[in-house]
Amino acid sequence: MNKRLLFTALLVIGSIAAGALLSLMVSRHQEANAPANPGIEGLLWPSPRTLMPFTLTDHLGNPFGLEQLSGKWSFLFFGYTHCPDACPMTLAVLKNFDEKLAGENAAKDVQVVFVSVDPARDTREQMANYIHYFNDKFIGLIGTEEQITALAQQLGALFYKADNNENYAMDHSVSIFLIAPDRTWVGLFSPPHQADDLLARYRAMRKFIDAQRK
Repeated sequence: MNKRLLFTALLVIGSIAAGALLSLMVSRHQEANAPANPGIEGLLWPSPRTLMPFTLTDHLGNPFGLEQLSGKWSFLFFGYTHCPDACPMTLAVLKNFDEKLAGENAAKDVQVVFVSVDPARDTREQMANYIHYFNDKFIGLIGTEEQITALAQQLGALFYKADNNENYAMDHSVSIFLIAPDRTWVGLFSPPHQADDLLARYRAMRKFIDAQRK
């Protein structure tokens, strides 16, 4: 390699390193100067996580990805339609939560999204019927195992087949994940779930985040 090429290569490497260092310094400065977490349980602050692209299919057959999360406060829950307990119980809580919001005319920019972790059995028709039982506004998502994993891993949502018999169960996370309108993961609701608690913490999280992003 001649001196000019060597110099150019060193310049490029130096620029990349300087850019990475500057980005790290800016990030740390922003975190250091960000308002402290006000003590709201489950609030991921001051470091909410920006979601990376994913592609699933909703219960109506439409593609669902980051674009469908934009402009909405989204409550994501992972489960499956053959679930005997945790899923119907959690969706019933989310139904109650949504009804409380609707009663205050505060549900227009909120969506509940149920993500199937059972690609072998949860067809679009199966998901549509299941979601309809709880709330016509809810969104059910299906996809391949790889597509589901692409979203689940970003949130730390675990799932796996518990056994290999015909009526197998799926073990899965039972937390509810709150995604802000800018597609950042900002909140985590751990079980046991109750509609009033969910509503109170959501209000507090939203009020705080809205104030920081004005």
